[in-house]
Amino acid sequence: MRVRRLKRLLLLGPYVIFLAVMLLCIGLFIMICRQNERIEALEEEIDHLTMNQDSLIEKVSSIDSSVDELGSAVGAISNELSLIDISEYEGKGSRANVNTVWPTKVYLTFDDGPSPNTGKILDILNKYGVKGNFFVVGTDNPDLQKMYKRIVDEGHVLCMHSYSHKYNEIYSSVDAFTKDLNKLGSLLNEVTGITPRYYRFPGGSSNSVSSIPIEKFIKVLDERGMKYYDWNIVSGDATNPMLPADRIYENSLADLNEYEEAMILFHDLANKTSTVEALPRIIEAIQSRNIPICPIDDTTMMIQHYTKTN
Repeated sequence: MRVRRLKRLLLLGPYVIFLAVMLLCIGLFIMICRQNERIEALEEEIDHLTMNQDSLIEKVSSIDSSVDELGSAVGAISNELSLIDISEYEGKGSRANVNTVWPTKVYLTFDDGPSPNTGKILDILNKYGVKGNFFVVGTDNPDLQKMYKRIVDEGHVLCMHSYSHKYNEIYSSVDAFTKDLNKLGSLLNEVTGITPRYYRFPGGSSNSVSSIPIEKFIKVLDERGMKYYDWNIVSGDATNPMLPADRIYENSLADLNEYEEAMILFHDLANKTSTVEALPRIIEAIQSRNIPICPIDDTTMMIQHYTKTN
C-alpha cells in the first residue's frame, strides 16, 4: 500500500508542481498588470501637472507683461501731468475751467406767441426787472394782438418769427417767404407803430425742411436791414408741452458756462404752462450769478446756426 501511494505521489507530483507554478505565474501576471495600470495613471497625472504648470507659467508671463504695460502707461501719464501748470487753477474753486466762463449776457427768447401765457410771462419779467425777447407769429385775435403792443410798451423786444409758421408754405419759395415776412411786418407796424428788425426762422436757420438754400431767405432779410438769431441753449419745452418745470429749469441752466453769450429758447404758446412755472426760478438762478439778462440789440453776438460765407 505504501509503495502504491508513493508511486501515485511520484506520478502526481510534477503535475502539482506545474499547477502551482502556473498559479504563481498567473498571480504574478495580474500583479504586473495592476502595477502597469498604476504606472500609467501616475504618468497621466504627471502629464496633467506638467500641462498645468506650463499654463500657469504662461499666465504668470502674461501678468508680468500686463504689469509692464501698466507701468509704462502710468509713467506716460506721470509725464503728462508733470507738464501741467497747476498754478493756473489755484484759488479758482471747484467750478474752475480755463476753457469756459460764465456768460457775460443771457437772452431769454420766447417763440410762437402771443398767447394767454404771454401776459403771464410779461408779468414775471416785469416783477424781476428784466427784459425778454419775443419772436412772435401772426394772429387775427384782437385780444392777442394787444400783447404785441404790451411787449413794446413795457420795453421788451418784439421780433418776427413768420406770420403763419407753416413750414411748407413759408419755405416753398422766396416769394412765399417774402410775402409772409411782409404780412407779419405790416401787422406789427399797424398795431405797435414799429417794424421789428430781428427775425428767427421757423425751425431755425439750420432747419432741414426747406429745399431752398437758406441763403436765399437770408438775402431777403439783408435787403431789409434785418438780422436773424437762432439759439444756443434749449429749454426743452418745444417738443414736449408736458415737460416738468424742473426739467425746463435744469435744461436752461445746465450749459450756461459753455457760452460767452447765452440765448435760451423758450415758447409762450398756450400749452406751455410748465415754462411759465419754471421761469421765476430760472431768472433767480441767473441773477444769483450776477449775469445780466438783456434785450437783443445791435451789440448782441450773432448767435446763428448757419453763418453766411460771404
